[in-house]
Amino acid sequence: MTFTLSPPVRYAALLGLLFAVLAAGGMLVMGHGGKAVATPHVIKHHPFGPGAKTKTGVVPKTHSTKAGKAKAKATVPAAPKAPERPSVVIAALAAGLPAPIANALGRHQTVVVSLYNPYSKVDGISFAEARAGARLAGVGFVPLSVLSEAQIGNLTQMLGLLPDPGLLVYIRPGTLVAKISGFADKETVAQAAQNAARGT
Repeated sequence: MTFTLSPPVRYAALLGLLFAVLAAGGMLVMGHGGKAVATPHVIKHHPFGPGAKTKTGVVPKTHSTKAGKAKAKATVPAAPKAPERPSVVIAALAAGLPAPIANALGRHQTVVVSLYNPYSKVDGISFAEARAGARLAGVGFVPLSVLSEAQIGNLTQMLGLLPDPGLLVYIRPGTLVAKISGFADKETVAQAAQNAARGT
């Protein structure tokens, strides 16, 4: 007696065998932890520079030698010294003058101070003439806004009500030698500054 399979049964047997082989292969791959499948390698960007943070407080190791340490010590800049104020500036500040005038007296024998209101058109013209007159005479120039308590507070206590626009001329060490109320053209300012410098 011979045993024969009909064609549909043969196809079903072949498909079953193929499925069994594929299933066994899949189980084998999974059993090895999936090493047969290539995983992509991801490159992570790490921050660098002085402001970079390290992970979990791990500080990267640096290799140094004695020569490297000596070089590092040699390249460390010294802390900058605070500039020393000239004695003229100290004397002017001690006399109660505002810092801008005191600093100008540290650079110039004679200083023209323009008192102005920054919102006044007339004061703007007066300011420009005072600056041009100081330049013409070759002396220092300091603009002070009458609206700034920080700039003119001490002057108001010393001189009373200040003119607006107005002009003050100081010589070292902090002596007021001329006070002009109202508008003055550049020639008048230059003459007042030159007279102050000559002591007349």
